[in-house]
Amino acid sequence: MSTDPAGAPSVRHLSRKGERVLVRPPTEADAAAYAEAVSRSARRLADFAIADPNNFADVIRAQSPTFRTFLIEARDAEGDHGLVGRVNVSNVVRGAFRSAAMGYDAYDPYAGRGLFVEGLELVIDIAFSDEPAGMGLHRIEANIQPTNSRSAGLVRSLGFVHEGFSREYLHLPGKDDPNRAWRDHDRYAMLASDWPAVPYRPHRPHRMALVINGVPAIDVRPAANLVAAELSLPVFSVRHLREPAALWELLRQSPIGGVVECHVSPVELRIGLARAGFDPARVPVIEPVADPSKREVVDIALRVRAAYP
Repeated sequence: MSTDPAGAPSVRHLSRKGERVLVRPPTEADAAAYAEAVSRSARRLADFAIADPNNFADVIRAQSPTFRTFLIEARDAEGDHGLVGRVNVSNVVRGAFRSAAMGYDAYDPYAGRGLFVEGLELVIDIAFSDEPAGMGLHRIEANIQPTNSRSAGLVRSLGFVHEGFSREYLHLPGKDDPNRAWRDHDRYAMLASDWPAVPYRPHRPHRMALVINGVPAIDVRPAANLVAAELSLPVFSVRHLREPAALWELLRQSPIGGVVECHVSPVELRIGLARAGFDPARVPVIEPVADPSKREVVDIALRVRAAYP
């Protein structure tokens, strides 16, 4: 039996054939085509990646159960190379996690024609398929610089959902700066249970709410503002709108919820929260806090998060 560079049984079965492309693991015979593809695409790729046409030997050596590269090959090749792109499924963790990160490059002259999207779909099929015909993963993340709107649009078209923001996530070039630096990234994810997914699948963020009920404390640092900043939520306050009904309507319309600062009776509170789409029994309700410490603010915020697991 042949083996891959990591000494594991051959992974040639980790392949898929589409209408216009073939997805397969790399072989040493791909070195010349890879060098040509990366060289031709280097200027476009350099905005967000390290384009190195001479690192194919490193790519081959890196192959292992925790790092898989897939080449997307055009079934009807044009010119002097047939490589549509490369997809890395890396940082594979098994056990209870069964997740990985996904990175990719599309190569000229095939970029923008839909071939790479077809190949990427096939790679995701492999990642989520049961072993040994697939990788048996549960979750894939694609981490993308906020300025790379084209790449973000690609994963959203496949149904990936934006889940969060990671500060200084990777040491890479940026769109307006060719030098390497620690770059912030947006985090997009796909689950095996969602695949295949609806394109541009709507985000469904957790809606959280906190009610600070009582006569607002007169201080220079309102607790509502501080806790809302900790939770990245808007504030709907009686300081600005005297009618409680308006506060509940703003909370109802907010896709992420909010911190409500009000002064209402228990009955009004329950009715207002229910009208805003929240279970009144779940929403934490606290009294106004005058000039809270940072620890108090964080404790309140953690209490809110714990109410919405």
